Amino acid sequence: MNEYKITALSNLIIDHIRLSKSRLETLVFLLSSILKAGTVNLNRLAPHIESPAKVASVHRRLERFFNEIMLDKSEVAKLIVSALDLSGKPWHLAMDRTNWKFGKTDLNILVLSVAHDNVCVPLFWSVLDKAGNSNAVERIDLMQIYLDTFPNQPIASFTGDREFIGNAWIAWLQAKGIPHFLRLREDMKIFDSTHAPIAIRQHASRLKPGERHVFKGWWRIGACEKDSSPPVRIVVLRLKTGALLTIASRARPKTALAIYRKRWKIETLFAALKTRGFNLEATHMVNPEKISTLMAVIAMAASLACKVGLWALDKKWIRKKAHGRPAKSLFAFGLESLRKLFASRTFAQSLEIILIFFLGNPKKNKVLLCI
Repeated sequence: MNEYKITALSNLIIDHIRLSKSRLETLVFLLSSILKAGTVNLNRLAPHIESPAKVASVHRRLERFFNEIMLDKSEVAKLIVSALDLSGKPWHLAMDRTNWKFGKTDLNILVLSVAHDNVCVPLFWSVLDKAGNSNAVERIDLMQIYLDTFPNQPIASFTGDREFIGNAWIAWLQAKGIPHFLRLREDMKIFDSTHAPIAIRQHASRLKPGERHVFKGWWRIGACEKDSSPPVRIVVLRLKTGALLTIASRARPKTALAIYRKRWKIETLFAALKTRGFNLEATHMVNPEKISTLMAVIAMAASLACKVGLWALDKKWIRKKAHGRPAKSLFAFGLESLRKLFASRTFAQSLEIILIFFLGNPKKNKVLLCI
């Protein structure tokens, strides 16, 4: 990689991520090869990196990066926000968890992502040292990193599925003034000043598919006053499958369902990271610090794919399915476009494409970016 490319890349990265010249070069090699190969398995990435060294030597270089480097989550998040120009715009945040097994080892990652317009990328994550659901303390710790990194960033909404509930958790979100939209389980009991605690499914027993009901006033989640959540607004929708979609929010119950649907973006993002894009489960890493660094690299690669997707949208319309959702996510569309750009170019030109999207104006580089 020539001196120009190192200098150009440093203009953006050096303000956010502190790395030596050699480590910076390895990071760019990782980004390019992951985007091109569609995997995070180092054995499969090494052959995609053009180098006078043997493939085995390149592989060892990649291994040393993960052995010796721990990328700072806040620095990576600031880089992603800068690259996608998200700063200052109200963000829709979503928390989710992804897990899989490698041999007998459980790999379990709690992820906080941001969805803005058509962009959805992971910002922060925590590698849990256990299998199964996260708890309130783990969620609060992750959210606090976000608040410390972006203290003045307006939050439009925070969504979480049925795992991300709990009285202490809801109380913390409300104390921080975070507008939450959390899905409740059907068997959870709710009550107010005039209704005894009964399960949500009983309240919604007469709802037909497609029908919704906005509960009047403020309700609490729990079986009794002593062990209950702070007051929340509740709306419930009977899905076509017959299941109930129940959302607890601090306000705006009439728009809660529409806001919660934004979670579709993070769900498609997870599918892309794990199977359709970067094949996250193909990694042989089990060390939490290495997994965290890998997530940082993947987050940067995902933001690059999204930025390419935004650029490619000027050239092609994404078809929508019958349910109104795009046939491809912006991430998938961008990744497909990026691989088309890489297909007929040398490795050096592929690196230059990465620099253009991270640093420059793609519209001014029509020759190199001609698909």
